[in-house]
Amino acid sequence: MTSATPITPTHILHTFDGELEQLHELVLKMTNLILYQLELALTALGNEDCETALKIIAQDKQVNHLAIEIDKEVLELLARHNPVANDLRAVISIAKISSELEKINDEITEIARLVLALFEPRLGVINTGLPVDLINIGNLIESMLKKLILALWNRQSTQAYALLELGRSCEQDLQISNKQQLALAVSDVRKVSRSLDIMEILKALEHCGESCRNIAEYIIFMIDGEDIRHLKLNNRDN
Repeated sequence: MTSATPITPTHILHTFDGELEQLHELVLKMTNLILYQLELALTALGNEDCETALKIIAQDKQVNHLAIEIDKEVLELLARHNPVANDLRAVISIAKISSELEKINDEITEIARLVLALFEPRLGVINTGLPVDLINIGNLIESMLKKLILALWNRQSTQAYALLELGRSCEQDLQISNKQQLALAVSDVRKVSRSLDIMEILKALEHCGESCRNIAEYIIFMIDGEDIRHLKLNNRDN
Protein backbone atom coordinates (compact mmCIF):
# COMPACT_ATOMS: atom_id res chain seq x y z
CA MET A 1 0.00 0.00 0.00
CA THR A 2 1.47 3.34 -1.05
CA SER A 3 1.70 5.84 1.78
CA ALA A 4 0.34 9.35 1.28
CA THR A 5 2.83 12.10 0.69
CA PRO A 6 3.29 13.97 3.98
CA ILE A 7 2.23 17.59 4.11
CA THR A 8 5.27 19.48 5.37
CA PRO A 9 5.23 22.89 7.11
CA THR A 10 7.14 24.27 4.12
CA HIS A 11 4.41 23.08 1.75
CA ILE A 12 1.72 24.68 3.93
CA LEU A 13 3.68 27.93 4.02
CA HIS A 14 4.02 28.03 0.22
CA THR A 15 0.30 27.32 -0.17
CA PHE A 16 -0.62 30.15 2.19
CA ASP A 17 1.78 32.58 0.49
CA GLY A 18 0.26 31.74 -2.88
CA GLU A 19 -3.29 32.31 -1.62
CA LEU A 20 -2.29 35.57 0.05
CA GLU A 21 -0.67 36.72 -3.18
CA GLN A 22 -3.86 35.92 -5.08
CA LEU A 23 -5.83 37.96 -2.54
CA HIS A 24 -3.41 40.85 -2.99
CA GLU A 25 -3.87 40.71 -6.77
CA LEU A 26 -7.66 40.79 -6.40
CA VAL A 27 -7.44 43.97 -4.33
CA LEU A 28 -5.16 45.55 -6.94
CA LYS A 29 -7.61 44.57 -9.66
CA MET A 30 -10.47 46.11 -7.68
CA THR A 31 -8.52 49.33 -7.09
CA ASN A 32 -7.68 49.65 -10.79
CA LEU A 33 -11.31 49.11 -11.75
CA ILE A 34 -12.45 51.79 -9.31
CA LEU A 35 -9.84 54.18 -10.69
CA TYR A 36 -11.28 53.55 -14.15
CA GLN A 37 -14.79 54.21 -12.81
CA LEU A 38 -13.63 57.52 -11.32
CA GLU A 39 -11.95 58.54 -14.59
CA LEU A 40 -15.25 57.86 -16.36
CA ALA A 41 -17.09 59.93 -13.74
CA LEU A 42 -14.77 62.89 -14.26
CA THR A 43 -15.25 62.57 -18.03
CA ALA A 44 -19.02 62.48 -17.56
CA LEU A 45 -18.87 65.59 -15.38
CA GLY A 46 -16.52 67.54 -17.60
CA ASN A 47 -18.32 66.69 -20.84
CA GLU A 48 -21.87 66.65 -19.45
CA ASP A 49 -21.97 63.10 -20.77
CA CYS A 50 -25.00 61.10 -19.64
CA GLU A 51 -24.05 58.04 -21.71
CA THR A 52 -20.79 57.67 -19.79
CA ALA A 53 -22.70 58.12 -16.52
CA LEU A 54 -24.97 55.23 -17.49
CA LYS A 55 -21.89 53.12 -18.27
CA ILE A 56 -20.58 53.74 -14.74
CA ILE A 57 -23.87 52.62 -13.22
CA ALA A 58 -23.89 49.48 -15.39
CA GLN A 59 -20.34 48.56 -14.30
CA ASP A 60 -21.16 48.93 -10.60
CA LYS A 61 -21.89 45.19 -10.41
CA GLN A 62 -18.36 44.27 -11.52
CA VAL A 63 -16.86 46.00 -8.49
CA ASN A 64 -19.45 44.44 -6.18
CA HIS A 65 -18.62 40.97 -7.54
CA LEU A 66 -14.92 41.55 -6.84
CA ALA A 67 -15.72 42.65 -3.27
CA ILE A 68 -17.75 39.48 -2.73
CA GLU A 69 -14.93 37.35 -4.16
CA ILE A 70 -12.38 38.99 -1.85
CA ASP A 71 -14.61 38.47 1.19
CA LYS A 72 -15.00 34.80 0.27
CA GLU A 73 -11.25 34.33 -0.22
CA VAL A 74 -10.49 36.03 3.11
CA LEU A 75 -12.88 33.78 5.03
CA GLU A 76 -11.58 30.62 3.34
CA LEU A 77 -7.96 31.60 3.92
CA LEU A 78 -8.64 32.27 7.61
CA ALA A 79 -10.46 28.95 7.98
CA ARG A 80 -7.79 26.90 6.17
CA HIS A 81 -4.64 28.37 7.67
CA ASN A 82 -5.60 30.20 10.89
CA PRO A 83 -2.80 32.77 10.31
CA VAL A 84 -1.17 34.67 13.15
CA ALA A 85 1.04 37.74 13.62
CA ASN A 86 2.09 39.43 10.37
CA ASP A 87 0.10 37.08 8.16
CA LEU A 88 -3.11 37.73 10.08
CA ARG A 89 -2.42 41.45 9.94
CA ALA A 90 -2.13 41.29 6.14
CA VAL A 91 -5.36 39.33 5.71
CA ILE A 92 -7.36 41.62 8.00
CA SER A 93 -5.94 44.73 6.29
CA ILE A 94 -6.91 43.41 2.86
CA ALA A 95 -10.46 42.74 4.06
CA LYS A 96 -10.76 46.30 5.37
CA ILE A 97 -9.24 47.77 2.21
CA SER A 98 -11.79 45.89 0.11
CA SER A 99 -14.62 47.27 2.24
CA GLU A 100 -13.40 50.85 1.78
CA LEU A 101 -12.96 50.35 -1.97
CA GLU A 102 -16.57 49.21 -2.20
CA LYS A 103 -17.62 52.41 -0.43
CA ILE A 104 -15.68 54.49 -2.98
CA ASN A 105 -17.40 52.66 -5.80
CA ASP A 106 -20.80 53.41 -4.25
CA GLU A 107 -19.95 57.12 -4.15
CA ILE A 108 -18.73 57.12 -7.76
CA THR A 109 -21.98 55.45 -8.82
CA GLU A 110 -23.88 58.15 -6.93
CA ILE A 111 -21.91 60.82 -8.82
CA ALA A 112 -22.98 59.17 -12.07
CA ARG A 113 -26.62 59.39 -10.99
CA LEU A 114 -26.16 63.05 -10.13
CA VAL A 115 -24.69 63.67 -13.59
CA LEU A 116 -28.00 62.40 -14.98
CA ALA A 117 -29.88 64.73 -12.65
CA LEU A 118 -27.79 67.68 -13.82
CA PHE A 119 -27.61 67.06 -17.55
CA GLU A 120 -30.23 64.55 -18.72
CA PRO A 121 -32.13 66.42 -21.47
CA ARG A 122 -35.12 64.08 -21.31
CA LEU A 123 -35.71 65.25 -17.75
CA GLY A 124 -35.96 68.84 -18.92
CA VAL A 125 -32.75 69.80 -17.16
CA ILE A 126 -31.44 73.26 -18.05
CA ASN A 127 -28.31 73.30 -15.90
CA THR A 128 -25.10 73.69 -17.87
CA GLY A 129 -21.49 74.00 -16.83
CA LEU A 130 -19.81 73.04 -13.60
CA PRO A 131 -17.39 74.91 -11.35
CA VAL A 132 -13.77 74.22 -12.26
CA ASP A 133 -12.88 73.40 -8.67
CA LEU A 134 -15.27 70.43 -8.76
CA ILE A 135 -13.21 68.76 -11.48
CA ASN A 136 -10.00 69.75 -9.70
CA ILE A 137 -11.16 68.00 -6.53
CA GLY A 138 -12.05 64.95 -8.60
CA ASN A 139 -8.51 65.01 -10.01
CA LEU A 140 -7.13 65.06 -6.46
CA ILE A 141 -9.17 61.95 -5.62
CA GLU A 142 -7.83 60.35 -8.79
CA SER A 143 -4.26 61.11 -7.67
CA MET A 144 -5.02 59.57 -4.28
CA LEU A 145 -6.26 56.36 -5.90
CA LYS A 146 -3.13 56.19 -8.06
CA LYS A 147 -0.99 56.47 -4.95
CA LEU A 148 -2.97 53.60 -3.42
CA ILE A 149 -2.21 51.47 -6.47
CA LEU A 150 1.51 52.31 -6.24
CA ALA A 151 1.57 51.53 -2.52
CA LEU A 152 -0.16 48.19 -3.07
CA TRP A 153 1.94 47.31 -6.12
CA ASN A 154 5.31 48.18 -4.55
CA ARG A 155 4.25 47.17 -1.02
CA GLN A 156 5.83 50.32 0.33
CA SER A 157 4.13 52.77 2.66
CA THR A 158 5.78 55.88 1.19
CA GLN A 159 2.94 56.50 -1.26
CA ALA A 160 0.37 55.89 1.49
CA TYR A 161 1.91 58.66 3.61
CA ALA A 162 1.99 60.93 0.54
CA LEU A 163 -1.71 60.22 0.04
CA LEU A 164 -2.48 61.39 3.58
CA GLU A 165 -0.75 64.69 2.85
CA LEU A 166 -2.71 65.06 -0.39
CA GLY A 167 -5.89 64.30 1.52
CA ARG A 168 -5.41 67.35 3.72
CA SER A 169 -5.30 69.62 0.65
CA CYS A 170 -8.39 67.92 -0.71
CA GLU A 171 -10.30 68.58 2.53
CA GLN A 172 -9.48 72.28 2.37
CA ASP A 173 -10.62 72.54 -1.26
CA LEU A 174 -13.86 70.74 -0.42
CA GLN A 175 -14.65 73.16 2.40
CA ILE A 176 -14.09 76.17 0.13
CA SER A 177 -16.22 74.72 -2.68
CA ASN A 178 -19.10 73.87 -0.34
CA LYS A 179 -19.11 77.40 1.04
CA GLN A 180 -19.16 78.84 -2.48
CA GLN A 181 -22.11 76.69 -3.55
CA LEU A 182 -24.03 77.51 -0.38
CA ALA A 183 -23.47 81.23 -0.94
CA LEU A 184 -24.61 80.86 -4.55
CA ALA A 185 -27.81 79.10 -3.52
CA VAL A 186 -28.60 81.78 -0.95
CA SER A 187 -27.96 84.63 -3.40
CA ASP A 188 -30.13 83.28 -6.24
CA VAL A 189 -33.15 81.05 -5.60
CA ARG A 190 -33.12 79.91 -9.24
CA LYS A 191 -29.78 78.19 -8.64
CA VAL A 192 -30.75 76.33 -5.46
CA SER A 193 -31.47 73.02 -7.18
CA ARG A 194 -28.25 73.10 -9.19
CA SER A 195 -26.17 74.07 -6.17
CA LEU A 196 -27.67 71.27 -4.10
CA ASP A 197 -26.81 68.72 -6.80
CA ILE A 198 -23.25 70.03 -6.97
CA MET A 199 -22.97 69.92 -3.18
CA GLU A 200 -24.11 66.28 -3.32
CA ILE A 201 -21.30 65.56 -5.78
CA LEU A 202 -18.85 67.32 -3.46
CA LYS A 203 -20.15 65.21 -0.58
CA ALA A 204 -19.61 62.03 -2.61
CA LEU A 205 -16.05 63.14 -3.45
CA GLU A 206 -15.46 63.92 0.22
CA HIS A 207 -16.50 60.38 1.16
CA CYS A 208 -14.17 59.02 -1.54
CA GLY A 209 -11.32 61.01 0.00
CA GLU A 210 -12.13 59.72 3.48
CA SER A 211 -12.09 56.12 2.26
CA CYS A 212 -8.79 56.70 0.42
CA ARG A 213 -7.24 57.97 3.64
CA ASN A 214 -8.61 54.98 5.56
CA ILE A 215 -7.09 52.63 2.99
CA ALA A 216 -3.75 54.44 3.26
CA GLU A 217 -3.83 53.84 7.02
CA TYR A 218 -4.59 50.13 6.50
CA ILE A 219 -1.71 49.85 4.01
CA ILE A 220 0.67 51.45 6.52
CA PHE A 221 -0.57 49.02 9.17
CA MET A 222 -0.21 46.06 6.80
CA ILE A 223 3.30 46.96 5.63
CA ASP A 224 4.87 48.70 8.64
CA GLY A 225 2.78 47.25 11.45
CA GLU A 226 2.01 50.75 12.71
CA ASP A 227 -1.55 51.75 13.51
CA ILE A 228 -1.40 55.51 12.91
CA ARG A 229 -5.08 55.90 13.79
CA HIS A 230 -4.03 55.84 17.43
CA LEU A 231 -1.47 58.57 16.73
CA LYS A 232 -4.26 60.78 15.38
CA LEU A 233 -6.40 60.14 18.43
CA ASN A 234 -3.49 61.00 20.73
CA ASN A 235 -2.89 64.25 18.83
CA ARG A 236 -6.51 65.25 19.30
CA ASP A 237 -6.26 64.63 23.04
CA ASN A 238 -3.15 66.80 23.43
